Amino acid sequence: MLSQNSDKWISWLLGVAVSVQFLNVALCEEPSKLQRKLTTSLNPGCGDYCENNTTITLVHIAATSDTDTIHYVWDFTGKPTILVALTSKEAELRIDWPRLMDAKAGSANFTEVPQYTFMAIINRIFQYDDANDRAMLDDNTNVFVYDPHNFTWNRSLLWSNEEDAMMAINAGDDFLFKLNAYSTKDHGMDFPHLLHTSNSTQIDIVFNNITNRFANPRFAIEMLFVVSEQTVVGSEFEVTKRKTLDDQHTPGIFEIVDVLSPGAFTFSAGGYIEYRPVSYTHPERDVATSTETRQSQPVTVQSPTAALQTTLAYALYGTKLDSFLVQGMNVSFGVSEDGFYRKTNYTTMTFQVGYGMPPVEELSAFVLIVAGIGIGVPLVVLLASIIYVCARKLRNQDRFQQQRL
Repeated sequence: MLSQNSDKWISWLLGVAVSVQFLNVALCEEPSKLQRKLTTSLNPGCGDYCENNTTITLVHIAATSDTDTIHYVWDFTGKPTILVALTSKEAELRIDWPRLMDAKAGSANFTEVPQYTFMAIINRIFQYDDANDRAMLDDNTNVFVYDPHNFTWNRSLLWSNEEDAMMAINAGDDFLFKLNAYSTKDHGMDFPHLLHTSNSTQIDIVFNNITNRFANPRFAIEMLFVVSEQTVVGSEFEVTKRKTLDDQHTPGIFEIVDVLSPGAFTFSAGGYIEYRPVSYTHPERDVATSTETRQSQPVTVQSPTAALQTTLAYALYGTKLDSFLVQGMNVSFGVSEDGFYRKTNYTTMTFQVGYGMPPVEELSAFVLIVAGIGIGVPLVVLLASIIYVCARKLRNQDRFQQQRL
């Protein structure tokens, strides 16, 4: 009789534990609500100038909330530029296309002055000879420089709705870019599964089967950052590295790199670049095909107006750029003893450009369930054992009292 009652207690407790776990799953997996409504346009206002021409690509995405609009611009008319601009809901982007194609200042503008703008520019791409297998780009390295302004870009895909936007574009099937914008907070579909929000846009770069110009080739990119923050002595971008709670989304990678503008790390109201320091050496991305990335410290760009004349930054701001904070940094791909680029002729980088502060990873429902099982089941067994022992002791006492009577 006692054994049957104990089994009932254990079954009941296990049932409660399972019910609690299912409740946790239901709460954690509540679908993300639409935070911004996306409206996407290709070459806005271009008309006949761009009709049926896939080599001219400027995509404007208005991500609208109840209070404001974040404008994302993916510009490939000059050097690849990603613009993030915060404006009122009513502000619109206007482009004078003939003047933009001639790289004229003032050829792009908003109908209202943006509250904040942040731009990331792929300024140069380097292939360098890593003769000593140090996986570092330095001044003593033999380098071949690619200028993206000289590339002929071909847009192969553009798809969008109110929740997502995606574009694929390439230069001779060697340099491939995929760009995404989102309306909700979630992880990207492909490795490294970056956590994005409606305040960020994601860029995925692939260097595919590029001719090796050196015996031990590696690749690196030079990125320039332009923010509408006045240049102040001692004010510069800050590179921070933070640990993630788990590696569920990107196995083996427990780190995230954030490159924050002064406004971001001081007031949480600035621009940022975010990425995991991992690159993949095969289209099938997993732990076995991963290598590392390394970045230099941001440095100030001298004479920004001259340096940015073939970019959307110059079209938008012209000579005002000389008063803005403009800095650059290099990101190189690979680590010592990984076989160099020639091993697979394939390497990647995935990063995000956004406004505000980068999103923080949280423990997923899966991890919480595993933790709950790991902690909860032993507690349930312990509790059931205590109940069993107590019940048995009480029954023995009852028997002893009955025998005395």
